Amino acid sequence: MNKKPAMRSNLDRLRHSIIFESVLLLLTVLILKDLFNQPATHIGGFGIVMSLMAMVWNYFYNCAFDHALIFFKHPLYPRAFKLRVFHTVCFEGGFMLVSVPFTMVWMRFTFIQALTMDIAFTMAVLTFTLVFNYAYDVIFPVPPALPD
Repeated sequence: MNKKPAMRSNLDRLRHSIIFESVLLLLTVLILKDLFNQPATHIGGFGIVMSLMAMVWNYFYNCAFDHALIFFKHPLYPRAFKLRVFHTVCFEGGFMLVSVPFTMVWMRFTFIQALTMDIAFTMAVLTFTLVFNYAYDVIFPVPPALPD
């Protein structure tokens, strides 16, 4: 009897995105408002738009990533550290394609300033993402695989 691979539900993916983005938004506003000497509302608006874009990207990217693992007959869970690093780096690299131009417009930065900020922010977010996703898997484990 074959088992259907265990995957997170759409509701679980939504919960993951909302918790992730809420915590990241709070940290972003607290740190960047002082770093760039900008009002919390300006940084907060920037963070909210970035968060919404990231949530949409997160949903589609993670669905595609899981389906790619299934296609290549790789177990979805547990995820080894190397796979988590690969997943995170690819997610952030793809997201930078929209975040750098958006940062240029919202923050009135040059391309180099926006790219520099995005790279620095991405390095911090990579660490946050690894820690958050590990904690999320512990707190909200994936249900066991179901028979086909």
